Amino acid sequence: MIGPRDVGSRVSVRHRLPSGLLTDVLGHLESWHEGLLVVRRGDGGATQVHERDVVAARVVPPAPPARRPGVPHASQADMQRIANAGWPARETEPLGEWLLRAHGGITGRANSVMAVGDPGMPLPDALDRVVRWYAERALPALVQLPEVDPANAVMERLGWQQQHVTIVQTAPIGQTLDLLPVRGDVTTTVEPVPSPDWLALMHDLDRDDPGGHVAILTGPPVVGFATVRRDGVPVAIGRVSVEGVWAGVTSVDVAEPSRRQGFGQAVMRALLAWAEHQGARAAYLQVRALNEPALALYRRLGFLPHHPYCYRRAAG
Repeated sequence: MIGPRDVGSRVSVRHRLPSGLLTDVLGHLESWHEGLLVVRRGDGGATQVHERDVVAARVVPPAPPARRPGVPHASQADMQRIANAGWPARETEPLGEWLLRAHGGITGRANSVMAVGDPGMPLPDALDRVVRWYAERALPALVQLPEVDPANAVMERLGWQQQHVTIVQTAPIGQTLDLLPVRGDVTTTVEPVPSPDWLALMHDLDRDDPGGHVAILTGPPVVGFATVRRDGVPVAIGRVSVEGVWAGVTSVDVAEPSRRQGFGQAVMRALLAWAEHQGARAAYLQVRALNEPALALYRRLGFLPHHPYCYRRAAG
């Protein structure tokens, strides 16, 4: 039988439905608080189970990332590193195979530890080092790690609080482009730096330090900023970085009056076509696990879950 100590593990849980029927759920045990279990399934959705309804449960081995035609094989650790290259922080320092990252507090990704691999010391000592390193920079100690990582359960026991869960999704660029319509009523441009129009549409631009945020956006060697215009007016933006055969899509935004009119698909087409021209064959993006509309949209475009990861923050 499993327990709260198994948070972060992949589990199989047989439980009783309100109808009295039994059913099974397979996925990562995301949390166990006040008698309620949350299991993150492979499709990105979550199932909540009250512990009184659990009939049987066990920890099961991690599932390898699914192999898909047109998508190069990459482990969860590989994808974390690829995504890190597409969102580079201003300051980094290795801790064994981990990477400490800081960028003035702009975005959680650039101000957290990329915890994949071996930190080169016992985990409690590594976490103590993380706390000190971020305290020296007046930042909260934040660790980003795949949910399947065994460190997840250890950090839960040590009091590191889980923050939000994000789903990494992947798709073959060629097949996704086939699903995206070509629109004749818009014009698109892809530029090496974000224009004033592009920045004006970015909803989560750090207004206190826009230059610092732009430094992250423009950090990768190969990066493009797409703007979709209708009648000369910017209606949608997006960003793509290319690392080898991988294209990372981020910062897709549509102007509020122009939403639900297909402009998000138009900017995706511009981004992926440009990335394919740069030699990319597969795309990845990262979506909050609770953002069901975005998960559904990208699923229709051929993006499937690769793995979930979470953030954990030091208690206090």
